[in-house]
Amino acid sequence: MPQTAEPKPSFSRAQRWQGALNTAVAACAALALVVMVNYLAGGYFTRFHLARDAAFKLSRQTKIVLESLTNDVTVTIFFQPNGHNEEVYGLTRSLLNEYQSANPRHLHVKLLDYTRLAGEAKELLTKHKLAEVQEKDFVLIECDGHAKVIYARDLADYNVNDYLAGHSKVIRRSAFKGELLFTSAIFAVSHPQSLKTYFLYGHGENNPGTPAGEQEDLGNFGYAKLAAILKEEIDSDWDRLALTGTNDVPRDCQLLIVAGPKGEFLPGEVTKIGAYLKNGGRLLALLPEPCGLENLLAQQWGVRLGTNRVADPSLSESPGSFLTAKLAPHRIMDPLAKDKRGILMTWTRPVYQITNQAKIPGAPEYQILAATSDQGIDVNKRVGSYPLLAAVEQGVIPGVDTSHGAGTRIVVAGDSLFLDDQVIQSWEANHDFAELSINWLLQRPQIMLEGLVPQPIKEYKLYLTHAQSFSIRWLFLAAMPGSILALGGLVWLRRRH
Repeated sequence: MPQTAEPKPSFSRAQRWQGALNTAVAACAALALVVMVNYLAGGYFTRFHLARDAAFKLSRQTKIVLESLTNDVTVTIFFQPNGHNEEVYGLTRSLLNEYQSANPRHLHVKLLDYTRLAGEAKELLTKHKLAEVQEKDFVLIECDGHAKVIYARDLADYNVNDYLAGHSKVIRRSAFKGELLFTSAIFAVSHPQSLKTYFLYGHGENNPGTPAGEQEDLGNFGYAKLAAILKEEIDSDWDRLALTGTNDVPRDCQLLIVAGPKGEFLPGEVTKIGAYLKNGGRLLALLPEPCGLENLLAQQWGVRLGTNRVADPSLSESPGSFLTAKLAPHRIMDPLAKDKRGILMTWTRPVYQITNQAKIPGAPEYQILAATSDQGIDVNKRVGSYPLLAAVEQGVIPGVDTSHGAGTRIVVAGDSLFLDDQVIQSWEANHDFAELSINWLLQRPQIMLEGLVPQPIKEYKLYLTHAQSFSIRWLFLAAMPGSILALGGLVWLRRRH
């Protein structure tokens, strides 16, 4: 029989070694790629949101504040995660994680659950003199010995209208103010300034309450919300001031607020306010009634307040109240104009420019901030566009501390009710106008004038009948698991045969 030839190996020894070498080189190359990608990702990573309306997408303003940090900022979330503020805790934790990711080198976020870590919690409360505070859920932001506390109750806006109208049995949160408050607080503790604001009183002005927050009757038109904006969002201390007798405007006053006086100022008081403005003072003048300051504003600052009240029926919200139609280009108004958000005002005095003074070299610069539409109307039925808010400045030096007399800035309105507690709480644009105006008056950095607003909490409600609810319940509890079990049984029976 012929001998059968032995089969030759399909791969020679050299080919096998070559294959092994190629495999080893490919594995090393893949490993090198993984290492390089991880290295680049660690030093040059980029986060982006897939959702167009992501709830925790940081604004440009917040990113600028975080990028400006040179010292370490510690943020302590002092919460009970599963407590009655569970929803606020979830929003707070998610948002602050984005903050830390934006600057992990200088911003450090930690959670302190005071129900589990009682000893550490007691130590923190004692250190910051918060042991007597009744509300325990808050966020503490610290930097170089400066600290700001933001309580859970201040982190959300609430929709009371549905509750009062009987459409809801509970008061629901409508917006989350985390970014607004966190960014302001981080800026305040990392760039500390000594700011002091005074509310003038003695002529029936709207009442801001007391700096210590003591309970008192604020009347129908309280200004506690505006005072809270000063303290919590601007980081300015404030007090009340009377200019009677020998009292002058204090040297530490960086902003004077005249909020709706109902009586006449004495000539001596007007003289003191005029001297304060001439020396680089800042004034928020809300003057719905003649009070004696009109001549000062007209003669020295080129602003004339009308005597007839005006409204805008084309943008009326309720009898006597209306929205501003025209928002002029200005650093105060730009964030509002960008979102096309009008300011809610009541019957108000118009604020005109005295044109003959504007032609004088070195005269104060007058700028309309907001006006009615062309359908504005006064009490005498005269129709036209009326200026409602105005800003005036003179001798302002950019970048110079306002406490050293870096020029004068004034914001004038012929209305005061548009910044009272009820309107600020219910109309978001008025709250933002108040904050932006104060930032501009105090000459705070440009990044604080870009406008941070509360983010709406979106709710999706699904209404089902009892029969629909019963069907869906059994669909998930029985039909779907039963279908999967039946399919698995059929596959098992088929494989047996």
